[in-house]
Amino acid sequence: MQSANPSFVALHPSRRFLYVINEIDDYEGQKSGSAEAYAIDPNTGMIKLLNRESLNSPIPAHLAVDPTGHHLIIANYIGGDFVVLPIEADGRLGPVSGEVKDNGSGPNEKRQEAPHPHSVVFDPTGHFIAAADLGIDKVQVFRLADGGLARVSEAPVAPGAGPRHIAFDPSGKRLYVLNELNATVTAFAYDPVTGQIGKELQTISTEPAGYNGPHSTAEIAVHPSGKFLYASNRGHNSIVGYRIDPATGLLSVIGFAAQGVNFPRNFAIDPSGKWLYVANQKGDTIVQFEINPETGELKPTGQITPSITPVAIVFRTAG
Repeated sequence: MQSANPSFVALHPSRRFLYVINEIDDYEGQKSGSAEAYAIDPNTGMIKLLNRESLNSPIPAHLAVDPTGHHLIIANYIGGDFVVLPIEADGRLGPVSGEVKDNGSGPNEKRQEAPHPHSVVFDPTGHFIAAADLGIDKVQVFRLADGGLARVSEAPVAPGAGPRHIAFDPSGKRLYVLNELNATVTAFAYDPVTGQIGKELQTISTEPAGYNGPHSTAEIAVHPSGKFLYASNRGHNSIVGYRIDPATGLLSVIGFAAQGVNFPRNFAIDPSGKWLYVANQKGDTIVQFEINPETGELKPTGQITPSITPVAIVFRTAG
């Protein structure tokens, strides 16, 4: 059976299973999106569908597998909630076991008329889940509890900013939020022991000075070295790079990589930290950049891989 509008994907910590969300609002007659579990052939990397589950809520936007491999957490953009699905020993998904629903709205009438959960990511300890809700300008932290989610802490971003995706530095002491609607990154202090979001450290633009076009950021990632941070602009059509000050966590712009970039909804840094791959959703290509290990600058390699509407990239390392 063919998937229906698959988007973001997440790898099981065993590397044996892959999980996919379908951005739909009609699953088997329900007003719901769906999630799929796949087995990965260890020799070929080919995948085989194990099962598919309703999310009891429409238009999922993002997902994360907990480090123990027992739960899948999903942010439902239109449904306004975060849900948990158990993962069985054979990799199959069980029905939704828990839900947390957001409330509120923001000043952007077109995009913030209601809550719009947009991402979930585990912190480096694996004990807490950071979540961004674009509709209510809020970043939250949850923990797993009895098959569901319990709220731990939260922090606001600027009204109308529209938080979309989140990344942690390797120490887990800083949390970086990419704001889609005003094209900024906000840095927060973070306590990995308690899951408490601390004070706002900085908010910095993702766009070059003088740019007057549309704002639309998409993805954010910290380099494995912890020295650099990258974010994608779908309005300016670029990947912006920042240096991370090791003492303060503050960001300073390295530059903008734009060659071959066309509506970069997602990008990924390979586990070695040498390469950055951009998924051009509207360009139907995946473009490779080399990362300078000293400066963090991105250099196009000329390697361009055709791909129909690429939306997400994950790496499955051998072993």
